[in-house]
Amino acid sequence: MKNMQKLRQKIVFILGLLICSLSSFAQTVDLVASVDATPPLEVGETFTYTLEAVAGTTPYRVVQIYLNYNDSAIQLNSFTPDNTYLDAIQTITSESGLIKYSAGNLFNDVTGTSTVFTAVFEVVATSENILITHDIASNGNPNGSGVANTSGIDILGTANDIILATLTTEENNFTSSISVFPNPVSDVMYIKTNTVSNIKNIKIHTLDGKLIQQIKNKNMNGNSIAIPIKHLEEALYFVTITSVDDAIATFKILINN
Repeated sequence: MKNMQKLRQKIVFILGLLICSLSSFAQTVDLVASVDATPPLEVGETFTYTLEAVAGTTPYRVVQIYLNYNDSAIQLNSFTPDNTYLDAIQTITSESGLIKYSAGNLFNDVTGTSTVFTAVFEVVATSENILITHDIASNGNPNGSGVANTSGIDILGTANDIILATLTTEENNFTSSISVFPNPVSDVMYIKTNTVSNIKNIKIHTLDGKLIQQIKNKNMNGNSIAIPIKHLEEALYFVTITSVDDAIATFKILINN
């Protein structure tokens, strides 16, 4: 018991350094998420979410994860950490719509590609797209996703989100109140709502779930928002819009410059 307490104290110390550090290194570790599901998904269907740490030859000691998911669309059925390399577990916290997890190896550096954990989700509704997204420590969340090296410095590179389009014919009220145009778009994308100031934030993801732009507290001109997109590469993107009541609507947009 005393040994376990010492392990946890050391993990807490390393994570504290991770959170406080503002340094950056050329060598980074990526967190790569994947799922074994192909849309369209049906209510009652289950799928496995796998998170891997891809380090190459870069050594690290601690992984800290903070995942949000829309529990109106999916529920967490099981969570299985992989203790092959990250065997000193500090916390596993699962709340509705949130997974917080941290683990480390106190005695040996970890390199290469290793599984952090797997989670099995069940689809409970198909009225909105399924989102499983990271909240990154370097973006200001002290409990956010990050990777620490032996010195306690955050060396997280990229961490992709997962977006699964349910392709359902049903629409929730928030989705039906929004229009995104033109599509394809080449210069400026417009988002129009039926309710003034109903939008809290807008996120643009690549199709593989990488967040490339986030717009918060954007001033509305009447009931519309203009978003310049000329700086983005030509491709298909997901545009995810969150209301002030935390309703979510997701659209697929083609940028064609």
